[in-house]
Amino acid sequence: MPFHISVELLEPLYQATGMDGERAEWPPHPARLFCALVAHADLEDNAHRMALTWLEAQEPPAVTVPAKPLEAEHPRAAWVVTNIVNPAKATHTLLPGRTAGGVPRTWAQKTLSGSRMVFSWAAEPGEDLAPVLKELARRVPYFGRSTGTGLVDAWCGPDEPGNGDGWRKCWLPASAGEYPKGSRPIRVPYRGYLAWLEEAFEEQRPAWSQSLTHHYLDPDRTDRPERPGVDGPFGDLLTFSFAPGVALDPRWTLELTGRLRGAVMSTLEAMGHDVEAMTTVHGHKNSPDDPRPVAYLALPFAGHRHADGMLRGLGIALPREMPKRDRKAVLAALLHHDGGLRRIRLADGQPLDLERVGPADQDSWPLTVQPWAWQEPSTVWATVLPMVLDRFPKNGDPYWADSVTASCVAAGLPEPVRVRVSPHHAMVPGARHAGGFPVRRKDGERPLPSCHVRLAFPVPVTGPVVLGSKKNFGLGLCRPEPGFQEDDQ
Repeated sequence: MPFHISVELLEPLYQATGMDGERAEWPPHPARLFCALVAHADLEDNAHRMALTWLEAQEPPAVTVPAKPLEAEHPRAAWVVTNIVNPAKATHTLLPGRTAGGVPRTWAQKTLSGSRMVFSWAAEPGEDLAPVLKELARRVPYFGRSTGTGLVDAWCGPDEPGNGDGWRKCWLPASAGEYPKGSRPIRVPYRGYLAWLEEAFEEQRPAWSQSLTHHYLDPDRTDRPERPGVDGPFGDLLTFSFAPGVALDPRWTLELTGRLRGAVMSTLEAMGHDVEAMTTVHGHKNSPDDPRPVAYLALPFAGHRHADGMLRGLGIALPREMPKRDRKAVLAALLHHDGGLRRIRLADGQPLDLERVGPADQDSWPLTVQPWAWQEPSTVWATVLPMVLDRFPKNGDPYWADSVTASCVAAGLPEPVRVRVSPHHAMVPGARHAGGFPVRRKDGERPLPSCHVRLAFPVPVTGPVVLGSKKNFGLGLCRPEPGFQEDDQ
């Protein structure tokens, strides 16, 4: 019979911050439950270790949770003693061990319609391991933050009621290796997870640094009809992360994307391709009928209240109409030739190391460099890097809305139903203002105006969305805002 672990919270509140660092984690991640079991196990006890090793090797569990949770408008805040003392910085205003710098820590939380959560595995642990897992579960005093006191239990028995009663929803894991539209990445245990957690503990690294994700199907997506969407002009997005700790000024966007383009062209030439004939790669069309060129992107950290707008990686968007031979050549240059793209050279000759964000492990990377973060279908999109207009606004277009609309159509997008233009200020948290951005790649280029925009399309559009005369070099990159869409309707 299936094996279940239930969590009965004493308050209908779930306090745990999600992978984006902004919203509450939902649904609760099975990896969090596994870590709670590990934290209260005696790892020198062979029975405890065998039980945890069995559990980590199972397929991801179904997660049954209360329906219709509400995100708290304000995160919960509290002072936390970190147990780290720096005598050099100690003053009378800081308590010993407090290093928060006078700012309390915050936790996002969900208000729940019920207090019971159940994690259900299809396999049965057997007569020897089931009592051990039950003992471990009952040792766990809280779930999520330490204030989330609850009763944890384990048993083998029939499945928990899921979507049928209307009060609870069941999140089911997608098939291995599949990323269905509308699914959500959730951290899960995996074979060898216990050993990696032990190593992280010895090296004083956080448990989430060892996490892997599996996509789960959102049960609420079947409760509402989906409006037919529109595919954007780009079919594939390959992203590359900078080395950990490296963040570059977004005003270097044109420099970095130009260097990225040069690296791709040099690699193709080394592979024996006639790059001059590959207009989709270098972007110089011989006629208006030539296919849309590749877009070279710089990816800023934006859209989060703590975002700083700094670049964390680069991307290459391949257009849907790209000839198959060109697409095959570019993919070979980026992924296979000489080990794939691993660095570019800056203007001063210094190398900038890159690491490919692959589809198998993309959910373990920061959200900024995950491809789906820029491809998620949405009716509302807003610039995180200022766009450069394709032409000077006409006298009858004082707010530039007509010019922006024309840029959308030129970029292969539907005509927006609403356009908001800000000549100076960004509209997305963390994004930098338009002033001060270099917007000309070469001397003698027209000094076209730049701005930030927010667009509302009549139907969801799949990204990446890039606008304006410098869209092939990353300026005008937009971020999907599905949450804004819901609030605005």
